[in-house]
Amino acid sequence: MRILILLALSLLTACSSRSDDNQLAINQVTDFYGFYLAAFLKDPPPTYESPEMRRYVAADTLSRLAAVDKIPEQEIVSADYFTYTQDYDAAWIPAFKTGTVRSVTGGKVVDIWLGIDHGKTLHLETYLKRENMTWKIYRVRNISDNYEAPIFSAGRIQRGW
Repeated sequence: MRILILLALSLLTACSSRSDDNQLAINQVTDFYGFYLAAFLKDPPPTYESPEMRRYVAADTLSRLAAVDKIPEQEIVSADYFTYTQDYDAAWIPAFKTGTVRSVTGGKVVDIWLGIDHGKTLHLETYLKRENMTWKIYRVRNISDNYEAPIFSAGRIQRGW
């Protein structure tokens, strides 16, 4: 009987910690975009080395983006990696919305919607992984346009396209 009670408590704890973990992932994405969209409006936008970017984005993603930026006339990232836009309007910020979170091998995926022109939204998937005990964004996919910038393609980076 005691074993059954302990087992039941363990299952309850596992379920509640998963929920808390999911909320931490959502909070990290929400906090990042709250910071990033306001910072993206400034000239210049935040650097990949900034403490804020390191707080929210995985180190390997930041180093890949920095490597791509160093390539003259590169065609790997044609828009901002985190918004998949060329520029952003402050009026669109209130339309930001997070969706559900789901677990994937090695991390979490949080759906988000960014406000864009003419009252429309852009659907993105943000992939997170644990780094130093914190959820960090390591990949962003543009679901609306079925596109992902190939920043993890070593061959493309080497060739510059």
